[in-house]
Amino acid sequence: MEQPTRTQAQRSALSDSRLVNAAIRLIVERGTEKTTLRALGETAGYSRGLVTYRFGSKTGLFKAVIKSVSERWLTQMQGSVEDRTGLDAILATTSGYFEFVMRSPEDIRAMRILFHQASEPGSGLDDIVNKVHALQREQVARWVADGQAAGNIASHINAESFAVRFVGCIEGLTFFWMIEHEGIDWRQVHDDMLAQVRRELTTAVDD
Repeated sequence: MEQPTRTQAQRSALSDSRLVNAAIRLIVERGTEKTTLRALGETAGYSRGLVTYRFGSKTGLFKAVIKSVSERWLTQMQGSVEDRTGLDAILATTSGYFEFVMRSPEDIRAMRILFHQASEPGSGLDDIVNKVHALQREQVARWVADGQAAGNIASHINAESFAVRFVGCIEGLTFFWMIEHEGIDWRQVHDDMLAQVRRELTTAVDD
């Protein structure tokens, strides 16, 4: 049976996806310095001219990788949270993130490498990394506020402060997983973090 002809937009989306996935593999295997536009074209089977046209520069490529992985994580989070709000949403997000790390290790490794790169002067990545973190913090803070309004999160919790600590904890655990994941019972870490989050958010000041 003859396959339907793809539109230009579909072909562009397909090549972008292949290029981003190839970039993720290169970043994980070779690091950012050796992930050049030429190497990406050779790995993905496209010309350097096309790679340059699509991304403009290595910085543009790295931003595209961050955007793509963030969107995949967002899809995972939405599937985990569904229609939950407040405390239930935060707990579901915690479990969803652990699952995403285990199911998509290359995505996570590439993202952490690029996040580290963003801390270097002149990286050009700090703006998009700050945006990703800001969106994560805003969502968590909204869930805290929703939970307080519903009565399942303690009223004394500062939503913004908790959001910063929650996202920071996730970042730190992910870095730990990248560097020293052998021999650690990550299921236990997951369970303990769920218990800690639940305990902190539901314990009243006078308890």
